[in-house]
Amino acid sequence: MIRLIRVRLGVAGLALAAAAALLTVAPVPQAEAAETVGVVEYDLGDTAFTDAPEWEGAAEVRAVVHYPRTITGSLPVIVLLHGQQLACHSANEGDWDSWPCPAGVDPYPSHRGYDYLADALARDGFVVVSPSANGVNHFMGVAPQRARLVDRHLELLKEFTTTGGGPLAGHFTDVRTGRPAAVDLRGRLDMSRVGTMGHSVGGEGVMYQAADANRDELPQGVRIRGVVSVASPGPSSFYDTLVTKAPLAVISAGCWSLGGETYYEDARGHAGAEGFRLRVTKGNHNYYNTEWTTGPGPTDGDDTECPDTAGRPSAEQQQSLAVTYLRAFYAYTLKNDRSGLPVLTGARTFPGIETQAESFRQER
Repeated sequence: MIRLIRVRLGVAGLALAAAAALLTVAPVPQAEAAETVGVVEYDLGDTAFTDAPEWEGAAEVRAVVHYPRTITGSLPVIVLLHGQQLACHSANEGDWDSWPCPAGVDPYPSHRGYDYLADALARDGFVVVSPSANGVNHFMGVAPQRARLVDRHLELLKEFTTTGGGPLAGHFTDVRTGRPAAVDLRGRLDMSRVGTMGHSVGGEGVMYQAADANRDELPQGVRIRGVVSVASPGPSSFYDTLVTKAPLAVISAGCWSLGGETYYEDARGHAGAEGFRLRVTKGNHNYYNTEWTTGPGPTDGDDTECPDTAGRPSAEQQQSLAVTYLRAFYAYTLKNDRSGLPVLTGARTFPGIETQAESFRQER
């Protein structure tokens, strides 16, 4: 049985005050958000990514990027990877059998389902990239393909921040206006401070990418400093996903699956490993992605396994929890800001949401 651990820090008063600030996630007026956070998308086409010979499919290289409009120095980068979903945004089953999508049918905007989270993180001083993985989903790509798709985005971003050129140059569009956007991120992305988050089966993708055994697959100069699995079914057991060289966190959805907690348990006991686990005991899987919360599609909406359980959190509550928890995690792992540790350890709870928290840190 997993216990709720409440950690007392030496500077408890200051830490709890800072954590209380993290727990207050007020909506930002659209005009204010537009002033402080830029939102652009780049798109290199529906078949720009392949992983031959291991995988015969083709996927898009497309992502939405949230970034602070005012940048001082170079900023850490966070990648948010969605999981398995329909590739095409249609309620018509006849539109689900191809990639690219049929004429007149848009790709499923799963990567836009974390805009609420990306906006909050960008306001904290991170550059947040959310790739689309519809082609990977359609051709049933597995953890290595998901990881290598993220690696491809990191390669492109590294080239762009180093030279201002490469394939991304001239391919940015302002999401709010639909017009071409001039984005100058030269020298602004710190690729040695990268955090990742994988939702659903995306969790296995980012754990594979950050795993000790697979670190040599990362683009040169890229270092994963923190990795998070959100509402994941857990490892398939086909791939090495043991992460001990970067802190990891797991948010599990108790009314859907606790499988993702395996990543946390596997790392416990290994020298140098550090882990955090938050079980949302009545949590839903889809609610962390706003696009999956609304549909269309046969797997959208409330996909809980305990629909009659009283006290289940709403989609808005789960999204607020994700914002609070991940702000704390990435501040800690990418900025060495310890003020949010009470959120991560369970010393600070989430009002109105039943959770169980646990953490460990193994000395080398």
